[in-house]
Amino acid sequence: MARKMPQNLDAEMSVLGVCFLDDRVIGRILEEVSEDMFYSDANRKIFLAIKSLHDGGIPLDMTTIKDELDKTKSLASIGGIEYLAKIVESVSNAANLDYYIGILKEKMIVRNLITTATDIVTDAYEDTDDVTGLLDTAEKNILDVIRSRQTTEFASISDVLQRAQAQLEYLSQNHSVISGLETGFYDLDKATSGLHEGEMIVIAARPGMGKTAFALNIATHAAMTTKKAVAIFNLEMSAEQLVNRMISALGGVENKKLTNGQLGQNDWKKYNEAVSQLADTNIYIEDNSGITVNDIRAKCRRLATKKEGLGLIIIDYLQLLTMGGRRPESRQQEVSDISRSIKMMAMELKVPVIALAQLSRNAEKRENNEPMLADLRESGSIEQDADIVMFINRKDYYKAKTELGKSENVETDIIIAKHRKGGTGKFTVLFEPSMMNFKNYMVLEKEGDY
Repeated sequence: MARKMPQNLDAEMSVLGVCFLDDRVIGRILEEVSEDMFYSDANRKIFLAIKSLHDGGIPLDMTTIKDELDKTKSLASIGGIEYLAKIVESVSNAANLDYYIGILKEKMIVRNLITTATDIVTDAYEDTDDVTGLLDTAEKNILDVIRSRQTTEFASISDVLQRAQAQLEYLSQNHSVISGLETGFYDLDKATSGLHEGEMIVIAARPGMGKTAFALNIATHAAMTTKKAVAIFNLEMSAEQLVNRMISALGGVENKKLTNGQLGQNDWKKYNEAVSQLADTNIYIEDNSGITVNDIRAKCRRLATKKEGLGLIIIDYLQLLTMGGRRPESRQQEVSDISRSIKMMAMELKVPVIALAQLSRNAEKRENNEPMLADLRESGSIEQDADIVMFINRKDYYKAKTELGKSENVETDIIIAKHRKGGTGKFTVLFEPSMMNFKNYMVLEKEGDY
């Protein structure tokens, strides 16, 4: 015996019945209720007739609804005038309207879930070579059902103006121009106004220049200041190595000591303080070198549904990723697909995504060694999709190896080569090799500007 889809016909009739009590309620009902919420075909037709009358400015009563249903030749199929009378008599007041609407919404969600699950089962039984794609589609469809519960109210301009004014006053009082996610680097935040939802930010450099360290600095700052989830995907290092780097940078403990375990008493104090601070964050690390873009999107979708929300995604690094599934025509085409997928993920999840990227050797051939957009490996689509492209250019990188690591404060240029919403330029930060840490280039003349 076939199972019936979840439904509550009494609640459906009650919502329709309330419409006949007071014309003023109809507008609100039409805002919150859709035809898909009615399981009964008869109730759905009556709802559409009520909507048509309301849109035409015609008052609702037994005569006008009967005439409207006659026009669409639907009166007989809904059960005639007798069924309309039953609906009118089904409710005596509008006191429980919210309760009735809530029932309709819940039943519709359960029906959508059943339909989605059935589609997933059907697709799974079909022969397919793209299992990763199948899982990604299934998860997306399930999450779409989940998100359907999260309704938002239509915002009036007065409400928006109040919020905009409040934000402006806050920024003015705090002497801040940061409207997005703060990175912890003053000049970068000043140039970009912070990292914004839906943005794809590419940080590119030659190997060993400090891409990972710079990204981890941003991740740590974002996680500590927002308390939102920060997702880090590293395809080169283990999770333990990444955590040690974060502890080293945050606590001021030499990374070498964390590697060999030779910590002094003061080092242990710094270590424990850093561990305590990091333990209070919502940082999630994935160190699977075989992870695909679809895997990243699926994991981040799950994080986005958590209570704390998702604040930032970091991918280290872009050229090590694969799409998964069918083999692409070329590596260049695959990188293009990866880049586009990352941008789409940023927009779908409404978070900034930082993607690290490798540069070619071309910069080494230039007299000033300064990188350019054309130096991005397999660059065409990366440059096109990115909202911000910045380069890290350490002043000591091109010196003789015997000179490297002698300074604890290496001047490093951060070059903003592309900025979709603003200007380009460059600023200086300081790099601490022993801590694998970047910090602001602070001079007394500049302190008053921030």
